[in-house]
Amino acid sequence: MKKMSTLTAANKRIYKYDNMKAFLILLVVIGHMTTDYVSDARIVRWITLWIYSFHMPAFIFISGLMHKRYISEEKSLKGIKGETRLRWDKVWGFFFCAYGLKIFLQFTRTLMGQNPNWHWIEEPGIPWYLFVMAEYEVLFYLMRNIDEKVKPWIVILVAFAASAAVGYFPVIGDTFCLSRMVNFLPIYAIGYYLDMRTILTWFNNKWMSMAGGVIIITSLIICKFGKWGWYGWRKWFTGRRSYEFLQEFFENAIEDGWWIRILVWIVALMLTFAILALTPDRDLGFITVMGARTLQVYFWHRPVCYLLRKPLMLLPKLVEMFGGTYDSTLSGPIPGLAFAGGSVPMIFALIVYFALGIAMTMFFSLKIFEHPTKELMSLGSKMVYKGNQGRK
Repeated sequence: MKKMSTLTAANKRIYKYDNMKAFLILLVVIGHMTTDYVSDARIVRWITLWIYSFHMPAFIFISGLMHKRYISEEKSLKGIKGETRLRWDKVWGFFFCAYGLKIFLQFTRTLMGQNPNWHWIEEPGIPWYLFVMAEYEVLFYLMRNIDEKVKPWIVILVAFAASAAVGYFPVIGDTFCLSRMVNFLPIYAIGYYLDMRTILTWFNNKWMSMAGGVIIITSLIICKFGKWGWYGWRKWFTGRRSYEFLQEFFENAIEDGWWIRILVWIVALMLTFAILALTPDRDLGFITVMGARTLQVYFWHRPVCYLLRKPLMLLPKLVEMFGGTYDSTLSGPIPGLAFAGGSVPMIFALIVYFALGIAMTMFFSLKIFEHPTKELMSLGSKMVYKGNQGRK
């Protein structure tokens, strides 16, 4: 297939974004595989910090691009100007997927003996992304009249201000994931207001690729040689925590939280654009297909990560297989000493561990795993269709 240009028809997928989403969902899987071992090994700690410094902000940015795309295409196809209908099918679809995933995770954790508490309107775990996507659908519909009266950069600045301010209100928290919704708002808004095909002309050149490579390498070096305590920065990149909570890890979090929050998002955006510049804009076969099926991977992978980390303890077993040792009694209380035997066993173990993460991502990208997310998203469309039929 030929490389897709900026003049491609509106109903064609853009390979660059699918390829980037494939890379990001792989990082989601690997990040969830490593989080239980960040107190046990420095190499796991800095790799996980690097992943979390941009992978979900990048997903949010791409989601904003996609939102603007289908709104613009619907307008152009129908000849509508200045009017955007609310996509209730997507709103309900995302909510159904979010609650479906909550139920699925509740069930699997109960089987593993974790017996987690159920919350109808609070979500601290991975379904948060789906709730936030539904909320952005509604929010940007309500903001439709602002688009014609206020310049996008003003809206983005206001979104940054809201993100900086929400940390001072811990009461918002995980209720309908509102803290994350507000915190990630400027990232989503930037994607929403940028034209997805114009961006291709910006990032599809060798100079941007070179700059992106420098940024990525620099970020990896900083994470690799940073202090042990730097991992605490991951808590900023989740977009969930209040400044009051972060005060336990950062002495001046309350006083300086507003500008740290803005700085964190600038770093995340720089890494997002760097990854975008390095992502190929061509059909990469099944990799591109994976990028178009990230929702099903997001839905299915988490229970397997639970299984690999807790009952199976796969990473420690791999380290032992390559000649290292693991002492579970040292996990947590004595940072960085649970794994012993040198760096070689850990490196080889991580290569196998990450290879398994790649295999898992590819496996859950198979078409058979589009269920039940396909039905849950379709249920939203059916509800809207029946509602419209009832009003006729």
